Amino acid sequence: MKNQDYKRRNLFFLQESKRKTLNVVAANQNLNIFLRWWAQLEKSKLPRQSSICRVKNRCVETHRSRSVINVYKLSRLEFRRLASRGFFLGMRKSSW
Repeated sequence: MKNQDYKRRNLFFLQESKRKTLNVVAANQNLNIFLRWWAQLEKSKLPRQSSICRVKNRCVETHRSRSVINVYKLSRLEFRRLASRGFFLGMRKSSW
């Protein structure tokens, strides 16, 4: 699973600029309809795995896919473990 996610991220990175330009051309109302239609066809020919919605957020430490904190790119379990050991400055377990 880890390797497959890496491949998807790499494929998205390679196809991102082409996909964005085709999206802009296809959505532009001022262009000729045939040019917009061609852009839509070219966009449909791109690999499905290169779409951003195919990329899954994963923890960089454990590769867990559930409950990943986007700012730190860590799962909640790994985040809690590192925070309790003091790896994040100014963060500690709250108690009241």
